[in-house]
This record gives sequence, structure tokens and C-alpha cells, in this order.
Amino acid sequence: MPEFFEVLRMSISKHTQQPLWLKAFGLINLILLGIGAYLAFIVSPADKTQGELVRIMYAHVSVAWICFVAVIIGAVAGAIFLWNSSRLSDVVAVASAELGLFYATLTVLSGMTWGKPTWGAWWVWDAKLTTTALMCFLLVGYFIIRAMIDDPLRRGRISAVIGLIILANVPIIYFASEWWNTLHQPLSLQIGEKPRMDPIMVKILLYNVGVAALIYGYFMTVRIRLGRLGVRQEIRMQEPARKSEAIHV
Repeated sequence: MPEFFEVLRMSISKHTQQPLWLKAFGLINLILLGIGAYLAFIVSPADKTQGELVRIMYAHVSVAWICFVAVIIGAVAGAIFLWNSSRLSDVVAVASAELGLFYATLTVLSGMTWGKPTWGAWWVWDAKLTTTALMCFLLVGYFIIRAMIDDPLRRGRISAVIGLIILANVPIIYFASEWWNTLHQPLSLQIGEKPRMDPIMVKILLYNVGVAALIYGYFMTVRIRLGRLGVRQEIRMQEPARKSEAIHV
């Protein structure tokens, strides 16, 4: 059974019910998400240039930044697996890669939604949009390759190398609008520089980025719990075979 469907099966199992604190964390995230939507659609002023379209920015930038965080954490966990072959590191790497794909897909979709009324087309071969789409395809390839490898050690090592390759795409995406003459607007927030947006818009944006990060943390916690259960189940399934081999020896 492919890894994704095994995790899905475990997620609906009665043995993987979430503890009360995790359910509360999820509920808090929903409330914070609702507040973020209210701030973005009601409180935030319209932009002088983009008008009401600027409201898409609060979702687009938030998921894009957390996509980068997910890819970075996944690559670091993969690198740790290459170093010590810890199954927990592989679980973390896979969980973060899954969420990286989720957030990268949202980034592309929200970018297309903003691009249609702005550029007149759902898709243009803009460097930033294209490199983000490339990241999506690389992450899909990550899981296809994992599904083709049965040996956990070999699967983890190859996945870790792919994760590091995907990581190399992050700075390219981030600085694409600075390095090339693209249709995408320049970076709104840069370290060490004065924000190009109204202060209230900056606060609302950072709030929504924080909410996106908390949601990432929630799903990472859920996914790691399931992943650890999967590893334990895999070890239990291998024990009878090892005992049988020992008897034959």
C-alpha cells in the first residue's frame, strides 16, 4: 500500500484519536484563521494601486513563506537522517514535505487567482510563478520515488537527497523578482529595509503568516504522530519474519 494511503488509513483508525490538547490546538487555529480572514477582508484598507485585489496577498504571501519553512525543515530533517539514519528524522522529513506540497499548491493557486485580473491570464511564464510550480512537481516526484522503494533506509536516504535538491529552489523562488525582470511585484518586506506597505497592512500580513505557521505546526504534530505509529507497525510486521529467519538459521 502506498505510504500516503497507509497514513490516511491510520488517520481514521480508532487507535489514532487525537488527545484533548491537540484538538484544542486545532480549534484555536480555526478561531485565529477566522480572525485573520476578518482582518484581511474587513479591517485592511484597499491598496492604492491594486485596490481590493491586495486582500489575496494576505493568503498568498502567508502560504508562500510557510511553504519555504516546510521545505527547509524537511531538508534539514532529511540531512539528519543521512547523518544518523534516525527513523524519526525521516518521519519529520516526510511530514514537512507533505505540508510543503500543500502550501506550495496553495501558493500557485492564489498566485493564479491574483494574476488573472492583474495580468489578464490565469497563467503566465513569470519566473516566480514558474519556479514555484517547479517546486510542486519536484515534491510530487519526491513522493512518487518514495512509493517505489521498499527498504526504509534506502528510501530515506534517496528522499533526503531529493529534499536537499528541492531546498536549492527556495532562494531562487524568493529572489526571482529581484534577479529577473518579472511581472511579479517586488518583495514587499525585506530585512533591513522599510516596508513598502501601510503599517496596518504589514501587521495584518504578519498576523496571517503567524496563523499559517501555527496551522503548519498543528498538521506537523498530527502527521508525526501518525508517522511514528506507522514506523512501529512496520517494525512489528518485520519481527515475525526476522524470527522465522533466525529459526531457519
